[in-house]
Amino acid sequence: MKQLGKTAVLLASVAMLGSVAVPATTASAAGKTINWSEIADLPTMDPSKSTDTVSADALAATSLPLVQFGKNNKIEFEAAKSYEKSKDGLTYTFHLRKNLKWANGDKLTAKDFVYGWQRSINPKTASEYAYLFDGVKNANAIQAGTAKVADLGISATDDYTLKVTLEKAVPYFLQVITMPVFFPQSQTFVEKQGAKYGTSAATYLSAGPYKLTGWNGSNQKYAYVKNTNYWDKQDVKTKKINVQIIKDQNTGYNLYQGKKLDFTTLSPDQVKSSKTKKAYTQIKQGATQMLQLNEAKVKAFKNLKVRQAISYAIDRKTLANNIVTGAAVPAKSYTPTGLAKDPNTGKDFAKGATVKGAISYDKKKAAKLFKAGLKEVGISKLKITLLTDDDDSSKRVAQFLQQQLEDHLKGLTVTIKSVPKKQRLALSTAKDFDMVNFGWLADYPDASSFLDLYTSDASYNYGSWKNTTFDSVMADTKDKDANNAKARYADFKKAEQTLEKDMGVVPMYYRSTAALKNTKVKGVIFNPTGAPYNFKYAVKK
Repeated sequence: MKQLGKTAVLLASVAMLGSVAVPATTASAAGKTINWSEIADLPTMDPSKSTDTVSADALAATSLPLVQFGKNNKIEFEAAKSYEKSKDGLTYTFHLRKNLKWANGDKLTAKDFVYGWQRSINPKTASEYAYLFDGVKNANAIQAGTAKVADLGISATDDYTLKVTLEKAVPYFLQVITMPVFFPQSQTFVEKQGAKYGTSAATYLSAGPYKLTGWNGSNQKYAYVKNTNYWDKQDVKTKKINVQIIKDQNTGYNLYQGKKLDFTTLSPDQVKSSKTKKAYTQIKQGATQMLQLNEAKVKAFKNLKVRQAISYAIDRKTLANNIVTGAAVPAKSYTPTGLAKDPNTGKDFAKGATVKGAISYDKKKAAKLFKAGLKEVGISKLKITLLTDDDDSSKRVAQFLQQQLEDHLKGLTVTIKSVPKKQRLALSTAKDFDMVNFGWLADYPDASSFLDLYTSDASYNYGSWKNTTFDSVMADTKDKDANNAKARYADFKKAEQTLEKDMGVVPMYYRSTAALKNTKVKGVIFNPTGAPYNFKYAVKK
């Protein structure tokens, strides 16, 4: 997170990652209604409090970031039409379009971004994503309570000019501001709604390609309806996208076969019978599914041998190939492969940073370590509860893990607790769990999007794992090595290897999604980082 010597870099053409692409526009007839599905409930529409992929999808469809990920995961202009970056990389000046409006017709200006950022960083908001502001002037001090919210390094020079001041270099700044916590928010609207803001369609104000309708805060059907006040409405060809929450993949498959859905994810059996169909697709994600072990609640999890035993007891190949969706890959590292390249080698960072054998399946070693670990803790048996979501895939994974762990670790009893995603998120945040099945999708294509999660004070470090070496090298990536790409990635490598050796979390598989998508639906952008789906250019012929 990070240069005004008045060397303006007005970016308005396709370039490499970190620059901005302006997509070509074409005229075409309006498309038919699209019927989409998600596998978990929509928990919130408050941009400051969004932490999951379902709300990220909904917010991406209905809100208006400065820039966003477009085709081929390239950054595209949205609310901003151009920007300038100072020579030292510490000042960004964004020039906003002059035809921006909220869905209710109110003018959307730079002040809405200032308010949105200030609300997200305000400790009273309790945003779990506030850590993403690291690098923005005074952000950390505000979180620590030593600076005022008004001191955040963002200001509106006028209605169409937004100035952002950083206190240190942030190499991934353009990528990180695609996240919901950086979205604009109408102060008038938010304050009118009060505590109800973002809890239903009626208490949320859209500004993006679509408006959210039909969501009362708990129902499982809602819709994105074309927003006629959107600045680029001529490029939005679909008038309505119906979204249905379908946790049971058999139900989704049957609805798809009955032509009542245009998109559904698949179970392993469905993958086998669908691979030859034209509608079959595999969606790659910069994501890892893992177990977090709560060291603050379960004394035994403070023992390295016990943590290692849990990891060695899991047959990741069988889990990825037979239990999940058929599109997962067994994890050999925490940071997923394909996310970022190491500038020191020019090769995949995760592959180069992997500690050979640290994350693997070895039931004999698992049993030996578990026995020794329990002895060191002073117990002979251990009972734990595995917290997981209540969708089909999560339940299958939980049952597999229960069987693996109880079979290979004598004296361990695992009970499964399956709850709706919203409840699992709340329990995780409160650290009210023993072991949780936790997935993380990178917010932006940089190793920090994963490794930042496990510093001692990180909000997503639900398991309360602490390692001074890890904390120290991660601090170096943000301070002394922030402007040195090679040194920064050398730090990341040391952090990755420290986490793997100390088993700070238990990586299981790199996540991707197997699905059926109606071949008549075109233009949906599948993002490997951030919000999984971008519907701006979606059209059904």
